[in-house]
Amino acid sequence: MKYNLSDKIIKEIKSIARKYLIKKIILFGSRARGDNKPTSDIDIAVYTFPKFDNEGLFVSEIQDLNTLLKIDIVFLKDITNEKLIANIKEEGVVIYERL
Repeated sequence: MKYNLSDKIIKEIKSIARKYLIKKIILFGSRARGDNKPTSDIDIAVYTFPKFDNEGLFVSEIQDLNTLLKIDIVFLKDITNEKLIANIKEEGVVIYERL
């Protein structure tokens, strides 16, 4: 169990990312830092390719995963908060990357 997440959840996130041709997914926040509580949410930042237009479907599938934990998803192209961007880059952990 990495990042206090079940291997099953990480595997399912990767599978959905492959389906939607996501470029990269970064886990950030308390789970990436390792100071989460059992009920802490799952924060993921999503890098997409320029012409990606399936945000709604992707988010819906991720949020339908069989977990009692809340999953917060941010798309990097939509973030304007420089502090959040810096936080993701500094403490984030890549859990999926399309090569």
